[in-house]
Amino acid sequence: MGWLLFFAYALQSPLNTNLFGSFVSDLIKSNTGVSIPWWVLMAFIIAFVGALAWWSIHRSMQLDLAFVVAEVTIVGALLILILVKGGAQGPVPGAWNPGNSPSGLSGIGLAFIFVVFAFFGFESSTTVAEEVRRPRRNIPIALVGSVVLTGVWFCFAMYAVIVGYGPSHIGSLASASAPVTDLATRYIGHWYSIVVSLAAVSAQIAVLIAIHNANYRIFYALGRERLLPPILGKTHPRLRTPHMAIIAYSVLALGLGLMFGLLWTPAAAFGDVGYFSSLGILPIYFLTNVALIVFMWRKHRAEFSWVFHGLFPLIAMVIIGFGMYTSLHPIPPYPENFMPFFVLGWILIGVGWMMYLRRRDPRKLQLIGQIVFLDIESPHDAHTADQPGQTGEQPQAPTGPGGVQPSPG
Repeated sequence: MGWLLFFAYALQSPLNTNLFGSFVSDLIKSNTGVSIPWWVLMAFIIAFVGALAWWSIHRSMQLDLAFVVAEVTIVGALLILILVKGGAQGPVPGAWNPGNSPSGLSGIGLAFIFVVFAFFGFESSTTVAEEVRRPRRNIPIALVGSVVLTGVWFCFAMYAVIVGYGPSHIGSLASASAPVTDLATRYIGHWYSIVVSLAAVSAQIAVLIAIHNANYRIFYALGRERLLPPILGKTHPRLRTPHMAIIAYSVLALGLGLMFGLLWTPAAAFGDVGYFSSLGILPIYFLTNVALIVFMWRKHRAEFSWVFHGLFPLIAMVIIGFGMYTSLHPIPPYPENFMPFFVLGWILIGVGWMMYLRRRDPRKLQLIGQIVFLDIESPHDAHTADQPGQTGEQPQAPTGPGGVQPSPG
């Protein structure tokens, strides 16, 4: 699962930096006439989020939230106005009916992987567990809260967009490259479409900050546990941030982003690599539900709930399994057609690596994950990434990039 997560997360920056480079390049050219290559903007945003994380994870998170609030406020105001005005043809209750899928359940199944792609990332809050006050309380709140709020927002936003276009113009919605921008021009004016475009840029920056922060800490943790070169597990001697992991992932993200963008064009790379990445995360979501049932039944049977630890995981497994099947059958056209086989090969390599580690050094397998499952319920929780911690050398005892000294959980 860790091997798959490493794969799925590593692809998130290349696909989103391609989107950023393509979108911002077109936005600048259409409004100023100045042409800036997409790859220049890609390199800039990778350097920006890397420098921000190098300076302070705390400030990075604050800026991330500010960008999200700005985007939701601007777009939300437009969507509420559309509903108040009644849209193009009034309310559209049929938008909630799955029977209106043009290709039935298979169409819903095919779309499922892109729904997962849209939600993908809510679980990344666990990557900063070592730098959060009261993590056993606050991480679950972040996980559940983000899924609930995102689900409500997506349902509201998509319904408002459908009302804005009207049921007779769904084809126009499907073919629109920037539907919310089009609605802004129609219902408010061209000036607000520019504001919405800036909100889209704000959202993309927020996504990239979150993605890179998660990957920096994955690289850092793997280096600290010596599954990647140990130098990645070092922290900056003054700022206490995982600076070597930041450099390593930034270089990898730029290299992959340029490769995919040049291979498929930056706009197409967003969707193609998004499909690729989602193929890696779907098995993780499925296996996590299996693991929950097994873990609670074997380790905490007295607390086992047939609803929360039995029924709910089984329902999730059925839904995810259906989405996986319909996303792979029939095999999609190029370039998605080779991706399932690549993911399968990646899994086999991971299994081989695990068996190699088990024979060479079983202690490494025992260490994996132990540093993540912490019981930091002490005054030390007040430490953050900006406060003093370990030196820049490889820590002898488990420590987070914020300098937190946990006791084994």
